[in-house]
Amino acid sequence: MTHLIERFTEHMKSGKYNNVTVSAYRNAIFKFYNMARDMPQSQITDQFIGTYLIDLGEAKDKAEAIQAGKALKLFYEVIFSRKLGIKATGETKEQKLPDSLSKEEIKRIFYVVNNIKHKALLLLIYNSGLRISEGINLKVADLKINKKVITIWDKERIVSRDLALAPNIVGFIQQYFVKEGPIDYLFPGDSGKAYSSRNVQLFFQSALKKAGIEKSATVHTLRHSYAVHALEAGMDIHLLQNILGHRFLQTTSIYNQVAQIELSRLRSPIQDINLNEGEFTFSPY
Repeated sequence: MTHLIERFTEHMKSGKYNNVTVSAYRNAIFKFYNMARDMPQSQITDQFIGTYLIDLGEAKDKAEAIQAGKALKLFYEVIFSRKLGIKATGETKEQKLPDSLSKEEIKRIFYVVNNIKHKALLLLIYNSGLRISEGINLKVADLKINKKVITIWDKERIVSRDLALAPNIVGFIQQYFVKEGPIDYLFPGDSGKAYSSRNVQLFFQSALKKAGIEKSATVHTLRHSYAVHALEAGMDIHLLQNILGHRFLQTTSIYNQVAQIELSRLRSPIQDINLNEGEFTFSPY
C-alpha cells in the first residue's frame, strides 16, 4: 500500500497541488491506511470510508475531516479509478435517477421530425447514446457508412471509440448525406462550423410538443433512454460503460435502478447444451 501512496504523492507533485496540500493529503491517506491496513479492498466500501470520515469530523476538527475526505476521494480516483459515492464530509451523495423516454415515445418523436438533417442527428444520438456535444462535433471522416460505424472522439481528438450503426438507420443517414452533402462537420450550422447545441435543443423541444409528450425531456434524455433500453435488452453493463464513454462503472450502474429487466427474457448458458446427447446416469447419492 505504501508504494501506492508514493505514486499518489508523485501524481500530486506533478499537478496543480502545492507543497502544503501534498503534505496534508499524504498524511491523511497514511492515517486512513494505518487504520484499515489489514482489511482487503473489497471490504473498504463507500459506506466504510464515509463512516470513518464522519467519525473523524466528530472526534477532531471538521475542516481536517473534510480535507481528509478530499484526499481519499482523489486517492481512490487516481489509484483505483474508483469514484467514491460520498461527499468529502463522508455523507452519502443523493444521486438523482436519470429521466428516460419509452421506446414508443421515442418512436413518436422520430415520426414527427420531417427535417432529414434533424432526424439523422437525433437518430445517431439515440443509436449510440451520444452526448449532444459528441453528435454535433462529428466530422464527415468519422462516419464509415459502408462499415456501419461511427467514430467518437474525446475533446482533444486523441482517444476514440468506434460505435456500430443500427441497420435500420443507415438509410436515413445516407439520404441526409446525399441531400445535404456535408464536407467537414457532419452536421454543420449556417457558418459551416458545428451545429449549435441550442438549435438542436430547440427543434427537439418542438418535436416533443408535436408528439404530444409532456415529460420534461431534453436531447440528453435520448442518451439516458438508450442506456436504459440497452440494459433492458440484455446488454452487459461493462460494454454499455464503454459505449457511453464513462470512466467509472459506478456512473453507468445508476441505469440499473431505472431499467426494468424481465427475468423471463434472460437466457441461461445451459440452454446451449444439448442434454439429449449421450447418456446421463443419475445416482441418488
